[in-house]
Amino acid sequence: MSESRMKSLGVDFPFMVAPMVGLTHAAFRATVRHFTPPSLHPLLFTEMLSTRRLPFERIDRVDELKIFDNEKMFIPQILGNEESFIQKSIQKLMPLNPWGFDINMGCPARQHLKHNWGVRLLGDRDYAARVVEMTKRHSPVPVSVKMRCGTEVADPEFLDSFTEALENAGADWITIHARLQSQKHKGDANYDLVADLRRKRKIPVVVNGDIQTADDALKIYNSGGADGIMIGRAALARPWILWQIAHALGHTESPEAFAGMAPPSTPEDEGRFFLMSMVHFMDSLEKYFDNDEKNMRRLRFYVINANRWFLFGHSYYSRCMKAQNVTEAKRVTKEMIDTVNFPMTSRIDFL
Repeated sequence: MSESRMKSLGVDFPFMVAPMVGLTHAAFRATVRHFTPPSLHPLLFTEMLSTRRLPFERIDRVDELKIFDNEKMFIPQILGNEESFIQKSIQKLMPLNPWGFDINMGCPARQHLKHNWGVRLLGDRDYAARVVEMTKRHSPVPVSVKMRCGTEVADPEFLDSFTEALENAGADWITIHARLQSQKHKGDANYDLVADLRRKRKIPVVVNGDIQTADDALKIYNSGGADGIMIGRAALARPWILWQIAHALGHTESPEAFAGMAPPSTPEDEGRFFLMSMVHFMDSLEKYFDNDEKNMRRLRFYVINANRWFLFGHSYYSRCMKAQNVTEAKRVTKEMIDTVNFPMTSRIDFL
């Protein structure tokens, strides 16, 4: 295992949680922080933010821009391709003291493709490089790019040429979702393609895609296949996954709320921890957002994405769907913690 080049950017723990629309808001990031040892400072990303909207919004009124108490090492992910909007968006966000900015070049949503945003930028290497140059010109903090490894067919030469252009344009590091655009979130991730790319780039290369357990993350990292590991939807079901990774690496410190404990390791323990994490998540929803109707939508969307890792996830899903408000959902969750066997599976197939 070679040393992670993320250290050159001041990142000592190169395991992080991916940006996810509708999910990686302040309440979720606070929950991940709650289950992470205090001396570790993982990078956590906001939801995707439109640079066309940001300049005209008030930071204190935009839910996607809320940060949790004493939050550090967070990265706004921005979507856009016009310099004036990028500049104004960065100026708007800097008072929040972000650790860096991430440019989205992987989103396949149709409404973004029509603006030549997201994964559409993969179709024009020079244009994508100019977007990086624009962002670097106005950002006083590190700039990264999150992208897919291709559109329809894996092409190592294309990926090498494209990421070289981003590197030359000033990107400080790159995250590769090791699936094609056409795969969306299905199918096998091509980690070998990313490992080969890492050997060609001078800047750090982080891998993302189908990393569901601490063992998954460590297998890739210990093989030298990436400078860092970015975990996506599995972190919704396992907000303690960074604790598990750190523990496996010999880090003996526990999160403050779990002093002296080891991270959960059995399916039954993980199921119980998930219910505990849901209570914290709902507490955080109520703390950082004041609209109960919107909070119920956030809660239900979260559960829809997380419940699939549980053998009886449909039961908890059904109870959350029937709850009329967050208070009721929280009561139901607390009742289940010590009364319901709720084992967790290690991996799932995305359908």
